Amino acid sequence: MAEKMKLNYKKTILTGFGFLATSIAWAIYDPYITKILNKILSESDMIARWSEAIGKAIPWIGKFAEAQGESTVALGGGFTLVPLFIGIIMTFDNIFGVIFQPTFGKLSDNCHSKLGKRRPFIVACAPISALLFTLIPIVALNVQGEARLPLTMLVVILFVFSMSLWRAPVVALMPDLTPPQLRSEGNAVINLMGGIGSAVGMVAGTLGIALCTLFAGYTKAEIKANETLSFPYVFAIGSLVMIAGMLVLLFFVKEEDTSIKLKGEANQYADAKARRKAEKEAAKAHKAALKAEKLTKSERKSLLFMLGCLFFLFCGTNAITTFFSLFAQEILHMITSEATRIMLIFAVCSGVAALPAGKFGKKFGRKKTIVAGISVFLTAFIVFFGVFLVMLGGQDLSIKSYVEVNNAYIAVNDHVNAYNSEISDLAKAEGRDLAEAEIITMDSYINYKLGKTVEGAQYYAEFDKYFAENAGVATEEAVVAVAEKILALENADFATSLEAISNSVSGITKILRVLIYPVLILGGAANMFITVNTLPLVLDIGGVEKVGTFTGYYYTATFSAQIAAPIVYGFIRMFAGTYMSLFYYSPVMFALAIFFILFVKHGESKITDDMIKEARMSED
Repeated sequence: MAEKMKLNYKKTILTGFGFLATSIAWAIYDPYITKILNKILSESDMIARWSEAIGKAIPWIGKFAEAQGESTVALGGGFTLVPLFIGIIMTFDNIFGVIFQPTFGKLSDNCHSKLGKRRPFIVACAPISALLFTLIPIVALNVQGEARLPLTMLVVILFVFSMSLWRAPVVALMPDLTPPQLRSEGNAVINLMGGIGSAVGMVAGTLGIALCTLFAGYTKAEIKANETLSFPYVFAIGSLVMIAGMLVLLFFVKEEDTSIKLKGEANQYADAKARRKAEKEAAKAHKAALKAEKLTKSERKSLLFMLGCLFFLFCGTNAITTFFSLFAQEILHMITSEATRIMLIFAVCSGVAALPAGKFGKKFGRKKTIVAGISVFLTAFIVFFGVFLVMLGGQDLSIKSYVEVNNAYIAVNDHVNAYNSEISDLAKAEGRDLAEAEIITMDSYINYKLGKTVEGAQYYAEFDKYFAENAGVATEEAVVAVAEKILALENADFATSLEAISNSVSGITKILRVLIYPVLILGGAANMFITVNTLPLVLDIGGVEKVGTFTGYYYTATFSAQIAAPIVYGFIRMFAGTYMSLFYYSPVMFALAIFFILFVKHGESKITDDMIKEARMSED
């Protein structure tokens, strides 16, 4: 009896460092780049002019924004194109992936070098990606004037392009080095390494803050007041991991030497190339014959509805992953490192649910398991949003009025953060450490304005001057107007108005910051119940002979959604006036996904999971 083959776990883990390197980059990129873009787009005179021009040219847009509570407070609102532009920019990596990844995957197939087929692309492109990744926050946060936006966009575009050059070779490396019979097991190890990379990326914000305090001398209070101080360190962590992953592949992973050294080898290579070409032509003819075998009407219907389900499902989830850090900033009042840290809960729960999700799919059927997963997602979102509405009702607030109250709070808090940033930079320029008492906090500022005793009162007096010079009386008048109009204060001054607004916002925020944890736990588990079963269901509609074709259908639907979702939700956020709109946009997308999958009548298991995983790896 033949000896059973065993996976070389050491070699596979080392190979997985490449996937780990790409995973940490994207885990950092999505939450942090949205915060960077939000900052520089909001401060761009060009975007402000375009927003104002559109608001004047199409008056109903401005009226609609005002109806949502956007234009009550200076700094807090007015019609703005910022969310839409963020959504457009966040599609670049998916667009580049669709265009360039297949091309460079094929180029690596035909690469001949001493390093093999895949590693030349990784060794050449990973350092470039790491350098560009490091430059993103440096350029975005240090370049001043109108040049900042175009230079930042140039670095971002070059980064996503460079990443697309080596992502496909990284994915193809494991199948190259692993026997076909063991690729399913190898794929699990590779995805585990990717999960570790994502987890490290989610705690990179916390690590970045620690490094920022260690090397730059900023206090945690300073960084909380101006979180962008830590961004270069966060991106540097991602870059170092990318370089480390590349070095592991260079020195510890061995590919076959595909270079041509001797004439005899060249002849052998030419013969092998001719043989492969003949095999490829035969496979192409076989594929054409299979393509001619049409699905039944019922199977075509199931395929179309399942692809529709995937489209809406990914529209819902992609908007969450793209804009979650901005939602956390606006609604939960979290800095980015806190937002990414709690997202780690989502990733861990997804990992834990992976094996049960596969077993449920086998026992109860893939369609039922997917519906159950989407239903849990939907329920978690509805409960979160429902509690939010109940809390608003307890304060006699509508969503529109809460947006106005929250914007009033943010308008003042933005000045607090800007002031803290300025005095921190001034302290560094003077070569001294910033005293804790110099850091302004909203709670202490409110107490100072109310006439209560506050430590470091002289610093709050300085901030008062700064606030008056930069915000003028307009913001104070707007804050008072919000308190009188919405919170029913009578003859209020700025101090009592700001106190009432802070109490209203803080009461809701504290509950939501707790409630987000069960939402992420349930959402993480539900996500894996869906993910594990969707691709096999699509593949089984086509059958074992059309795995490659139907894998293409699957990725067409999902990539299309990932390109469309940031733009579609960018429009919705632009008009809704709040990132809480995620919690009624995404449930609508999930409900549509459930509606579409109800019409799917095919796709339960015809082929083994091992065959599916092998086919997926071969497509990658």
